[in-house]
Amino acid sequence: MQDLFTRFTLDEASEFLFGETVNSLRDKDSEFITAFNYAQMITAWRFRVPFWQYFVPKRRLLREVGVLDKFVLKIINNAIARKEAKEKSGEVPSDDEKGIHHDNLLDHFLHYQTENGFSKTYLRDMLLNFMIAGRDTTASLLTWTVWYLVEHPEVAEKVYNEILSVLGSTSIPTYDDIKKLKYQKQVINEVLRLRPPVPFNMRQSVEEDVLPNGYYIPPHTIVSYSAYVTHRMTEYWGEDADKFDPDRWGPERVGSIKPFMFVPFHAGPRICLGQNLAYTTAQIALTRLLQNFVFKPVTGFEPQKFGDIVLFSRNGVEVMVEKRNPVQL
Repeated sequence: MQDLFTRFTLDEASEFLFGETVNSLRDKDSEFITAFNYAQMITAWRFRVPFWQYFVPKRRLLREVGVLDKFVLKIINNAIARKEAKEKSGEVPSDDEKGIHHDNLLDHFLHYQTENGFSKTYLRDMLLNFMIAGRDTTASLLTWTVWYLVEHPEVAEKVYNEILSVLGSTSIPTYDDIKKLKYQKQVINEVLRLRPPVPFNMRQSVEEDVLPNGYYIPPHTIVSYSAYVTHRMTEYWGEDADKFDPDRWGPERVGSIKPFMFVPFHAGPRICLGQNLAYTTAQIALTRLLQNFVFKPVTGFEPQKFGDIVLFSRNGVEVMVEKRNPVQL
């Protein structure tokens, strides 16, 4: 499941960002996917390996970066050409018109750019940054969600019954439907608590400061913190902090959860910009999967947590998949 979710989220991200899929579900070894995976690996190395540039074959790095540049710049050029063609034909509405709709984020950026515009380099970096940031994190969330549902079939059944009550067994969920799936959101939050996709992170202080516990932080100091550890601290979450319990996010108990106790997307003014997209993607994907399939455990299989930049399982996640019969309501 982990490999499939990783490929799915890359396809979903590319569709959202520039309106066409990179088809990694169908061809995981394409030139672009190979280059992207290599770039993702190097990105992780930069956090973990001092002097990483001395351990990376420069020729291959330049080759793979060239593949990414060529692929993304072609998409940008096509988007610019479409925009210019629409402007010439009078199809593009002015900024003060209401109800402007764009099929992808790139078209949205191009429409609202200033007179000077964004450079192609800026647009390229933005698109690749979104793809790198959004692929593995959402894939991790979906992977661990399926695993917890397999481990807790009573929770999976409750999630499925909620889906049936809101939209049935065949309807494709809309954004409004997703907002009604309250228990599903509780399950996802509990997975994010126990298996945060980014288990640790770091920030650099701009000026000197003193943390609430009295630690003095000099200016320009890198401060590391762990969402994984924070989410399991008994002083915040109680003696059952390690227990998978979606009900802790129910209306009776959620009020006791303070913002900086739960930081899978960080917190404050620098909170992750992709938070809502991650929730929406995960909920739509999970809804469609549970409408069509039942997930069951593989005897003897146990995932091995792998604390890299993104929290994956070292040996993937294996489950048995059975086709559901549509329910007539």
